[in-house]
Amino acid sequence: MFRPERNINNISILVIEDNPGDFILIEDYLLDRFKNIKLYHCEDAASTIAFLAENNHQIDLIFLDLHLPDLSGLELIDKILGVIFITPIIILTGYGDIALARKSLELGIYDFLIKDELDPNLLQKSIEFAISRSSHVRQIEIQNQKLRNIAWMQSHGVRAPLSRMLGIMNLIESETLDKNELSEWLKHMRTSANELDEIIKSIVKDTQILNKKDNE
Repeated sequence: MFRPERNINNISILVIEDNPGDFILIEDYLLDRFKNIKLYHCEDAASTIAFLAENNHQIDLIFLDLHLPDLSGLELIDKILGVIFITPIIILTGYGDIALARKSLELGIYDFLIKDELDPNLLQKSIEFAISRSSHVRQIEIQNQKLRNIAWMQSHGVRAPLSRMLGIMNLIESETLDKNELSEWLKHMRTSANELDEIIKSIVKDTQILNKKDNE
């Protein structure tokens, strides 16, 4: 569960819009609601791709018009997502493209707004929600990567004692051993079992520490 952030500061937004009037309106709304905002503007797909190739890490959110002079619709969305998949994107559309805008949500678009219904309050809420959701998704991705790293590192430690135990079991089953030999091999098995137990405890401990840090 995540909550939309409030009082977002130092935000960088790219508006991809070929209509000068629409851009000026959006610019006025954004400047009205955000004190420290860096606003960037592209008018076609080609300049957008070039801009994002150089500045993708500087952009917190993108507003994207579905119809640009050189590209439009799902092809445009695929092109943008191919360059900057992580950054939240909000579609700007008209009433005639609502079905297409809804379809875009399945591709990874965060939200869509109808241009004729835009106002400062709606833009602010959409931005806050998208950035909060993006932050939440990134935290989950980071946690999952840490868990994968723990699993990968510990899996190598598990294999050695487990292989020894299986080898000893096969030896006991296939060979005729006297009492002393059997006792000696059982000691080796117990040592491997204790080693395996310590590794499992370490995995549990590392996971608990990770979860505790993420909840702080």
